[in-house]
Amino acid sequence: MFAQFFGQYLLSQGLLTSTQLYGALTEQKNARPKLGVLAINHGWMSGAQVEEVHAEQMRKDKRFGEIAAELGYLREEQVQELLTSQKSEHLMLGQTLIDQGLMTYESFSEVLTAFKEAYSLSDEQFSSILQGSVETLVSAILLKDGTPAGEWLPGYVSLFAKNLIRFADSGVRLEMAIAPRPSVYEWVFYQEITAPGAAGAGYTAIAGGEASMLKLASRFAQEEIAAPGELFEAAVGELLNLHNGIFLVNMSDRGTELGMEPQQASRSIPEDTLSRLQAIRIYGSDYEVDLLISDLTPLLRQPS
Repeated sequence: MFAQFFGQYLLSQGLLTSTQLYGALTEQKNARPKLGVLAINHGWMSGAQVEEVHAEQMRKDKRFGEIAAELGYLREEQVQELLTSQKSEHLMLGQTLIDQGLMTYESFSEVLTAFKEAYSLSDEQFSSILQGSVETLVSAILLKDGTPAGEWLPGYVSLFAKNLIRFADSGVRLEMAIAPRPSVYEWVFYQEITAPGAAGAGYTAIAGGEASMLKLASRFAQEEIAAPGELFEAAVGELLNLHNGIFLVNMSDRGTELGMEPQQASRSIPEDTLSRLQAIRIYGSDYEVDLLISDLTPLLRQPS
């Protein structure tokens, strides 16, 4: 998921056009990060050092790691670690941009550092994100300005992102939304979360336009769903039900017992419910939907 966030950062900084970003994200699946990109990512070499090694490769029949070690830029154990991690997916976008001539090794190094500074990421956080930690990515970037719906929100959103990646779509990017978009929602799949002794219930939903919801349903069902119907409703409803089920198990492991009502499909959201929802925008590979959540904090304050 880091590639999508990093790509959006490049777009927001005017370093890429939307067409270039889309093409790079599409092509990155076929890219294989070279050792230079990996070395920059680890902070072991600068862009200038990588360019120097590449220049040497134009003169010597030696591999990148051999020359970098000869020049004192890498130790042998570092070369071996880079070779082991060469297939790491989170650097595919950077390598693709370099291969397409949209960035140089030097500019890639600079913008990676700028990205880290823009979000005030510590070395530990940045390393965790690059190693694929969705939790750190959500907490440090998506929810960097705080969690208005409660301390439980990072865990809920991180889990949703991981479930989407696991079961439907690896090419997702999440974004905090200002408010729900009821005029866009042609379909709303919702499920209430309950707790023993709690007066009310928490509201969770996946909502969006029909075309986007059909794309999401197709990805989760792993078959083409061209029109609303029983399979469509079962697919999106089960995605939400699966996610909430795992969330409840996680909460139970932490000592909080919750329940959930059966998922349901609707064409709208009641006005009194809309006013208490937090929206997370989900940009998928070929769809755009919202994850909607009310504050679950009252449910988590169960009497002992």
